[in-house]
Amino acid sequence: MHWHIGKWFFPRQFSARVAMRAALGVTLLAVAGTAAAQAPVDDYPNYEITPFFGYMAGGEFEDPASNTDRDIEEDNDFGVIFNAAADQWRHYELLYVQQSSEIGGAIPLDLDVQYLQIGGTVSNPDAKRVIPYFGLTVGAARFSPDQSGLDDETKFAFTVGTGVKVPITERIGVRFDVRAFVSLLDTDGNIFCVSDEGGGACAIRTKSDTLLQYHAALGLTIAF
Repeated sequence: MHWHIGKWFFPRQFSARVAMRAALGVTLLAVAGTAAAQAPVDDYPNYEITPFFGYMAGGEFEDPASNTDRDIEEDNDFGVIFNAAADQWRHYELLYVQQSSEIGGAIPLDLDVQYLQIGGTVSNPDAKRVIPYFGLTVGAARFSPDQSGLDDETKFAFTVGTGVKVPITERIGVRFDVRAFVSLLDTDGNIFCVSDEGGGACAIRTKSDTLLQYHAALGLTIAF
């Protein structure tokens, strides 16, 4: 991306004299501007990396013995976003997110959730100071229970997100990201099953064929 001084617009009701004075003022500011402000529109960074820290909620399971809800507890998450520019307003995106939480219930079950996704974003090509964007990704979700004998589960997942990027300098900015994570689960309804030969008991049952989580995160973007 490249951030540069935008155009000035004058209402039609301004007199010619006011317009001339304003134009002269803009011209003087342009002459006094920095070289960075005069860079061409297509001179934007090719890559961005954004480490972030956020908060994730959502995710519902069911206890197969009591039929009671067992939800993933809300907790902090962290990760990194890597972007490669297709052009100034379109980026390819690689996203990694991890949450360390637990599944609630009479006996809580510690759980790590990881998402690895690839996709892209589109942004408003005319925005300069605050740049809104919309993004889609597809990839995998991995659910890792911290209990001996229980299998990890890797599922197909996708995300839908939006947010804003706020440039501070040409190479540094902040990014606020809001995103929904949707994981597709097995139709048999069982998850986190015992992997040894002693039996096929499963610790958790799914409530539907999808698992929905969502997060809000704030990151520091470094462009290069």
